[in-house]
Amino acid sequence: MPARILDGRSVANELREALIAESNRLKSSGIAPRLVIVLVGENESSVAYVRNLEKLGERVGVSVHVDELPENATAAAVRERLETWAADPAVHGVMLQQPLPAHLSIRTIADSIPIHKDVDGTHPTNQGHLAFGSGAEFVPATPAAVMLLLERSPHWPLTGLHAVMIGRSVVVGAPVAMLMLAQNATVTILHKESAGLQPYARMADVLIVATGVPNLIRGSDIKPGATVIDVGTTLVGGQLKGDVDFDSALEVAGAITPVPGGVGPVTNVALLRNVIQAAARAGKLQPHD
Repeated sequence: MPARILDGRSVANELREALIAESNRLKSSGIAPRLVIVLVGENESSVAYVRNLEKLGERVGVSVHVDELPENATAAAVRERLETWAADPAVHGVMLQQPLPAHLSIRTIADSIPIHKDVDGTHPTNQGHLAFGSGAEFVPATPAAVMLLLERSPHWPLTGLHAVMIGRSVVVGAPVAMLMLAQNATVTILHKESAGLQPYARMADVLIVATGVPNLIRGSDIKPGATVIDVGTTLVGGQLKGDVDFDSALEVAGAITPVPGGVGPVTNVALLRNVIQAAARAGKLQPHD
């Protein structure tokens, strides 16, 4: 029978109601949650993402400001802008939108993101705490969304299960792998330099794919009954495509996320949830779960 659809929009709606209640609580205490996104260049996917965050912010009570820098901005200019927002007490979350233009390296810039405002978990210290298994100020939004969807899958809890992460980026692949390890899964990480995806992908009880290669994984690559989380989002002919061929995977998997409508909507809510938590901490209020 066809796989169960893990509907990200439904999960996002559920989480959004809690965010509205929490932002209203903060505002009643004189705290107005505010996020600044530093956007370098005009990457089409990035622009669409931050515009969606602006709209969601309006709905849940978080002010979202996009600070745009030109495509040719230097690393020094980006660092300076991040440090400016770090010093602004009215700003609770600071995020550097990725991917960056080719001439910029996140590794040379990320330490300029203020740790206590690092709502997308990009600062090296926060990433180190995440790898260590405790103490991270914030879980990055996309990995957090993956875990929120896994919590609603047939394979939760993950203890003892074989999970395969395809993709090793510091934005998604590596953090998701660490989070699954923390849930006692046995984790295999595959990437573009791996000799091949098989037999590992077909052995996975839980398969997470985040490569940016449309339709990389087909139904024949998946263990029957597996939970499949597709993090890929690539514009192909004006349509958003995932890394998993949805139609063929639907007939094999036990549960699967669609693209669009899977990880994306939950990522947006997870990020703004982090902003609201940061605002509560800044106001010395106890954040609500």
